[in-house]
Amino acid sequence: MEDRGAAWRKLWASGGLSRERVPGGIRLRARPGAAEALARLVELERECCTWIDYETGDDWAVLTAAGPGEEVLAAMFLPEPPDSA
Repeated sequence: MEDRGAAWRKLWASGGLSRERVPGGIRLRARPGAAEALARLVELERECCTWIDYETGDDWAVLTAAGPGEEVLAAMFLPEPPDSA
């Protein structure tokens, strides 16, 4: 799991993904050159996190979950808001 987390962080740091909140979860879009990495990571998440519903395309993935799972997805994949202080 630690390796998967590191792989996600590396992909985010590369600028290879964009993300947005959608009803029930998030949409991830791969920029050119990052689609394969996104697909691999989503497959690993599928194996690990069966509570998430996955819809995928060539360069995108939508991850959704019912109930409190939606907020868990947001915490996992959406950037933290800037400090208000």
